[in-house]
Amino acid sequence: MRKLKYLEDKWDSDYAEKLSEAEKLKYRSNLLGSDLQITNFGGGNTSAKIFEIDPITGEKTMVLWVKGSGGDLGSIELDGFAKLYMNKFLELREKYRGKEYEDEMVALYPLCRFGLNNRAPSIDTPLHGLLPFKNVDHLHSDWATALAAAGNGQYWLEKFNERFDQKLAWIPWKRPGYHLGLMILEAIEKDPSINGAIMASHGIITWDNDSYGCYRNSIETIDALGEFVLEKVKDKGAKIFGGVKYPIVKSKDRLVAELLPFIRGEIGKDKMLIGHFADSVDVMKFVNSVDGEKLAYKGTSCPDHFLRTKIRPLYISWDVNNTSLNELKNVISKSIVKYRDEYKEYYERYKVPDSPPMRNPNPTVVLVPGVGMFSFGKNKKEARITGEFFVNAIHVMEGATALENGKLDEGVDESLVFNNYLALPQSEAFRIEYWALEEAKLKRQPPEKEMARKICVVVGGGNGIGRRLASKLAERGAHVAVADLNYEAALEATEEIKINSGNEFVSAFEIDISERESVRSALENIMKEYGGVDVLAN
Repeated sequence: MRKLKYLEDKWDSDYAEKLSEAEKLKYRSNLLGSDLQITNFGGGNTSAKIFEIDPITGEKTMVLWVKGSGGDLGSIELDGFAKLYMNKFLELREKYRGKEYEDEMVALYPLCRFGLNNRAPSIDTPLHGLLPFKNVDHLHSDWATALAAAGNGQYWLEKFNERFDQKLAWIPWKRPGYHLGLMILEAIEKDPSINGAIMASHGIITWDNDSYGCYRNSIETIDALGEFVLEKVKDKGAKIFGGVKYPIVKSKDRLVAELLPFIRGEIGKDKMLIGHFADSVDVMKFVNSVDGEKLAYKGTSCPDHFLRTKIRPLYISWDVNNTSLNELKNVISKSIVKYRDEYKEYYERYKVPDSPPMRNPNPTVVLVPGVGMFSFGKNKKEARITGEFFVNAIHVMEGATALENGKLDEGVDESLVFNNYLALPQSEAFRIEYWALEEAKLKRQPPEKEMARKICVVVGGGNGIGRRLASKLAERGAHVAVADLNYEAALEATEEIKINSGNEFVSAFEIDISERESVRSALENIMKEYGGVDVLAN
């Protein structure tokens, strides 16, 4: 076994020994999904092929367990996996009419359903069902995706394989689906010794016939990729992203409290969103850099990224040292209008007769040099995760640009490359963003509650009627700021509300409404937490 440098082998053999094969799959999935270095939230999928008793014939049959559509590996339970008869799934190949018609195959997967399982199979099901291994992991590690999104990724993969004695195949870009599974199968048939593959602009896939062997293959390979990529990043040092261009602004916290509700209002005129702010080291290194604006405009690469962050974030170009707040707000307003116009042009350029209607054309990620990253979603969790996805994209860009060596792989379109970072063509980005299968996934989401997307401040929410009102607002989908002179009571109320509504829908704030500065401070903190105030209850 290779000694791990960045990841940890968390597999407990004594615990796993007592588990069924299905429980081992869940265990493996939870371990992989719990580490954002291995895969992003909701990203990737896992599978196992398990013998079960056919409820009709009473005989043993092979069943494919694969992560259901829209699930998260870190929290998935057994009922989160789709279950398909393997023999029926493999027979579907006779129905395949070619890559132009591959979307037809998805409608056939439910016909292979085993038993009463009604979980929708992942779009990536063929990456699992077609491969001749009992256990398969497909993951979106930033280190793997950095290599996959490098303009010279094939070149560096050869170097990586030589150095770490690996046998990863290179799979050219293909949108997730049936044909991609066939491409990986073809690579295995061509060289049965390979132990995984890098899928261009997408991620990594690994396998083994044993559940722990698959887990170990995944973490060892990703750890080695981390060592390989991060060495190049370290060599770049302060020159990463072209170096620093913008200083961090003075009174940044006050500026965030001003900008978050302003941007929320500008992009939420049709449908309001909840905001989140991040200024981590990784975020500031990117937004304050020389190349940040050009890289941001290229857009993200991995399909999982831009489904949340759209084709690209909005990068605000402004003079950090000589611009007033009102001037900055004016720059942001004009930039948002331009973003919307460009998004509408993008939609009109690539739509086809059966494309879903255009979605909200506003950005979900706004990058402000000197300040940080503002991200937005239908709730606080979605807003935070959207921001985390762009941090994943930053890591991918960092790794891809660090791998620059002055030459590109044969056939790479230079117009899609900036400093060795290879973006997806807009046409391919559109085909994923407006994929009928993704539209179906969105339609499966439950309807929003009455007070969804609303930010409610309950002054005196720590006890009595105020606490009851705060609880009712949260039950109906609101984000609730429990503000009280008695901060301990406010905290108790939030802990009570979190049991049913979740950690990110409610927060406690101290306020003394007889003191103007206390009111101002509380509101400023609420603005920084959620991005505004829609309802005030005193």
